[in-house]
Amino acid sequence: MTGHAGEIHLWTRDLGSCLHATLATVLLHGGYDPVTVLGAPWEFRRRPSAWSSEEYYFFAEPDSLASRLALFHPFESTWHRSADDDLDELRGALAEGVLPIVAVDNYFLPFRPAFHDVHAAHLLVVFGMTDAEVLVSDAQPPSFQGAIPVTDFLASWESLNPPDGADVFFSASPSARRWLRAVMREPVPEPDLDWLGYVIRSNLARYRQASDGDTQTGVVGLRDYLDDLCALSPGTDAAAQALSELYAITWNIQAQTGLHAEFLRREGQRWGIAELAEAATGVDAVAHGWTGVRMTGAHARVWGRHRLDELRTHGTELVRRLDIALGRLDLAADAVSDRASRTEPAGQLKSEGQP
Repeated sequence: MTGHAGEIHLWTRDLGSCLHATLATVLLHGGYDPVTVLGAPWEFRRRPSAWSSEEYYFFAEPDSLASRLALFHPFESTWHRSADDDLDELRGALAEGVLPIVAVDNYFLPFRPAFHDVHAAHLLVVFGMTDAEVLVSDAQPPSFQGAIPVTDFLASWESLNPPDGADVFFSASPSARRWLRAVMREPVPEPDLDWLGYVIRSNLARYRQASDGDTQTGVVGLRDYLDDLCALSPGTDAAAQALSELYAITWNIQAQTGLHAEFLRREGQRWGIAELAEAATGVDAVAHGWTGVRMTGAHARVWGRHRLDELRTHGTELVRRLDIALGRLDLAADAVSDRASRTEPAGQLKSEGQP
């Protein structure tokens, strides 16, 4: 066995994609908690036309993906592209104790339901190799952890992922032998009450800031984006592109929102602060509010059921839930600050809660 990484953890959430799942596997392998690292940030950011048709798309500069998803931790990532049929870079990463996250096409993966049926861009983790097999970990249902033939792995990793009418959202995005190297740097912040208060107030500030140039951000940016969607002309190429973008870009925005709700809920239990639990409920409502917007857009794109009234209704409800959640986060931030001012240092409380 070449570079076998030992025990690998499967981690996923109902609203999550392969992006959060694979990064969580890397974090757990390094001894870090993915809910704390990936669940602390919460934001809305979108740049028109800056997207790609991949399940793992998230708006960030190419070599700042992990740091954007983990705004409050020194988690870094870089994309690499290996030469034809060359697994040496992946072997080298494994030898260093790094788990490569690999861009693949589901069409060529024997354990995926899309095997020899549907082309779609996806991520998985490589954790070992032999001359004939590659050991892969994929937490996205149906989860799989085990060996596949090198020939199947290379076909998936090198795939052109051509346009596929069976998946108009995540095809047409070549795998191109790309892989992501993600590493946590030191020092890692202590998740005490001061840090928690900083996290909440930073997230609130980003949601309440004005859009930055051509990047739509926060509540204002979300409202503008939803208005743009509802102004589409049904049946046009522009509408089809916009609806494909909607489904692709908002999956990991929704995933981040759901994970942030889990983060807040757990911190509320850890510190015994009821306002955090209330805020978690509000953020969770926003996460599920995204479903109506995303599914209405998907139905319009695939079946031509472009119901602007339904899209506007779901969008209005999403923003309403967001306003409520932000108000609850204001109260939670005040409660955390109050507790921090009259509690012992977090190091003395650490054994009572999460790492």
